[in-house]
This record gives sequence, structure tokens and C-alpha cells, in this order.
Amino acid sequence: MLQPFQHAIVKKGELSLIVIDGEFTHAVLKIAKKGDFRVQDDFGGTVHTYTPTKTEIEFAEQAVNACKSKPVYARVDMFIDNNGQLAIAELELIEPELWFRNNTKAADKLALAIKKMFD
Repeated sequence: MLQPFQHAIVKKGELSLIVIDGEFTHAVLKIAKKGDFRVQDDFGGTVHTYTPTKTEIEFAEQAVNACKSKPVYARVDMFIDNNGQLAIAELELIEPELWFRNNTKAADKLALAIKKMFD
């Protein structure tokens, strides 16, 4: 896959918003180490608790709710693209890091959503 380099990821980082049962629960900001563009902590990036804007939350929820089958959980990785618009880097639906350590109540919400599927 080829795509234009997204400069804002280096300057501002990448957001990860967690959506459980169709609703936003919490978010983190991933920042690349100085001199690198990769935000993952495996490459020296850092993860910080983040309070998203209403627009960012709506964007993440709309991305998840656009799925034909609504996922029970998802991580919406997003950034500001080279045109100044929100863009999705990844919609993580299979085994994503959900950063429950940043919001332990979100783990409870996920457990309840899974239970609801079987009730």
C-alpha cells in the first residue's frame, strides 16, 4: 500500500479512540519519538491519555457504526491529514490494544456488551 506521508502524525501524533457497543469510552494520543514517524511504543513512541473533541468522538462513532455488522468493540486510529481533515489510519476490529489501563470502566462496559450478545 502506498500513501502520501502524513506530516501531522509527526507533528501532532495519532489518536486512538475506543468505541464499545457503538459508544466512545476513552482515547489515547500516540506520539513518535523525536526523529521518527512511527507512533508505536515498540519503536520508541509514547502513549498519553487524551480527551478528544466532540467532532473526534462523532467521527470515531460514525466510522464504527458504518460497519455492516456493528462490532462490539473497535479502536479507531485517526489523524489530521495533509489537508487538515480528520482521517482514519486504521479501524482495528481484531485484537487491538484497547488501553483499558487508561479507563478500567471500559473493560466492564465491554464485558457487559459481550454478555448482552448471549442474553
